[in-house]
Amino acid sequence: MSRWRNLFLLTLMFLLAMTVLPAGAATQKGSAEQAVDTPFKPNVFSGAWFEIRYPAGFSARPSLKSTTAGGYDSAEFIAPGGEVSFYVFAPQWGGNPADIALMPEREQLVTEQRRQLADREIRWFTIAARDGSYRRSYQETVAQQGSVRTILGIKYRNEEARLRYQQAYQQFRKSLQLYAD
Repeated sequence: MSRWRNLFLLTLMFLLAMTVLPAGAATQKGSAEQAVDTPFKPNVFSGAWFEIRYPAGFSARPSLKSTTAGGYDSAEFIAPGGEVSFYVFAPQWGGNPADIALMPEREQLVTEQRRQLADREIRWFTIAARDGSYRRSYQETVAQQGSVRTILGIKYRNEEARLRYQQAYQQFRKSLQLYAD
């Protein structure tokens, strides 16, 4: 029981750090877990209802086609070597992020937390591969009336990879611009 509690607390601390800490705050210079030391020099991806910047060198993979406009509601951005990828889901309305649905035969939900903040609900959750080959952590924000929904996430092979790309992930998250009708 305490092993699961410790895993839950560790993941919760990660999710809170990803939300609260300034970019790069959890990395230390000179450590093996140092952030990727390259200027962000982003590429821009335009979805049907959003625009987001992702690091140069990453490959963009559009995922869910929009049902309300030309373009895509979600995309994944994969680092060279594939040890990390970033994810965005930002449709015009609520939408269904089927491309990140839990696959029970291969994955399990390891943490989940919800918080109501003013006019929105925020949900943090982490999914882990049953074979230990990766983890996926997401922050989902839903407007109180349920009409606007965005999800940002990171998939990583191990904790070292997550820490190396943490600063780039923070810049990616902050760059999201939503379009209105």
